[in-house]
Amino acid sequence: MQESDVRHKLRDWILKHAKTPPGKDFSDQTALLEQGILSSLDIVEFVLFIESLRGEDVDVEDIEPAVFTSIDSLYEAFFAATA
Repeated sequence: MQESDVRHKLRDWILKHAKTPPGKDFSDQTALLEQGILSSLDIVEFVLFIESLRGEDVDVEDIEPAVFTSIDSLYEAFFAATA
C-alpha cells in the first residue's frame, strides 16, 4: 500500500472516532492525544486497525506512547520500515 493511502486511511479512522472534532487545521502533524482528538481508550481499537492495515500483529510491548502523537509518528513507527 502506498504511503499516501496509509496516511489517508489513518486520517479517516481518526476523523470517524474523534472525541473532539479536529479543526480546519487538522494535518499529519496534529497532536492527537494532546488535543483530545483521540482518548487513551481509543488506542486499543486503533492498534487493531493498524494491524489490519499492516496485515500483521503489532508487538504492543514495544510501543512507546510517543508513537501516538500524530499521523506522522504513527506512519514512521508502524509503516515506514515496511514501505
